Amino acid sequence: MSDVPQFVTPNKLSVFKALQKAEKATSSTLIKMTGKAPTSVKQMLKTLYLSNKIYICAYEISTRGKAVRVWACGDNDDAREPPMFKHKENFIPRLDEAAAWMRNPI
Repeated sequence: MSDVPQFVTPNKLSVFKALQKAEKATSSTLIKMTGKAPTSVKQMLKTLYLSNKIYICAYEISTRGKAVRVWACGDNDDAREPPMFKHKENFIPRLDEAAAWMRNPI
């Protein structure tokens, strides 16, 4: 484990150790746990992923409808990314509001 880069915070919790402690976590959870900047956490996740220290164990759908990676420690196969939906369920566009900003002769 000595080849794993360590980013030390004031509370001495690195991204890798935070992921080991949580077992499964998204990048936003790791940002909250370590208190680091989002760019440094995502860069560290990329470094750990490319060195086969972590893998994508699952995907969660965010409130915006996008797939969010859930990370876990180990060298397993990555989970399949879910198919993306074009729009949210039960979404019915309203034509009177959708084109309100356009120059519409209606």
